Amino acid sequence: MRKLLFICIGAIALSTSSVSAQVLEEGNVNIDLYYGFPNLYNAVFRGLYGVGLEGDESYRTRGIGPIGIRAEYMLADKIGLGVDVAYSNAYISYNYNTTIFNATTGVSTPVIYEEKFATTKIGAMVTFNYHFIDHDALDFYGMIGAGYKNRSFKYTTTDPAFDTSTDVFSLNATIIPVAFRLGVGLRYFFTDNFGLNMAVGFGQGSIINGGISFKF
Repeated sequence: MRKLLFICIGAIALSTSSVSAQVLEEGNVNIDLYYGFPNLYNAVFRGLYGVGLEGDESYRTRGIGPIGIRAEYMLADKIGLGVDVAYSNAYISYNYNTTIFNATTGVSTPVIYEEKFATTKIGAMVTFNYHFIDHDALDFYGMIGAGYKNRSFKYTTTDPAFDTSTDVFSLNATIIPVAFRLGVGLRYFFTDNFGLNMAVGFGQGSIINGGISFKF
């Protein structure tokens, strides 16, 4: 009977230890590499200029990101302080055919010029994270962050006759240079040091982003 009692106490102790096991604890450092979706300005370019242009290879829209990196230091078992840096760009380009007339030879030569309108954004902010669920391999947290951002627009063309002094489309368009993020995140660690991450929210990093995580 006494032996059975010891076995039961041991089983309860092991179970309690397993339940209270944490994937993160005070002093840990987390590094997240992520890619976000959607790229807002790429979607805007497609919406504004893509209407009726499907199949027209003269127009092209592309975008990268947001792509970013998050670093977090665990101040306590549930509280983390970090930084989040992200970059994104998007552009729309147009190729058009024209001719150049050589007055000396009297010959017109066909050429193709490209016009491109692009936007670039970079942001960096400090984040505060509260970890609601931190168990075994799973980490679920809420995040709020604020910092600095810069968005610029630039027009370029391969036409050598273009007068750059009249380029009114290249400018810094950051009216309020504040980066912001409010959302929730999830990490799942396959090993003690490696896992996957996903986050949903508003602000820097787009509506949804995900990638790989490292813990030290």
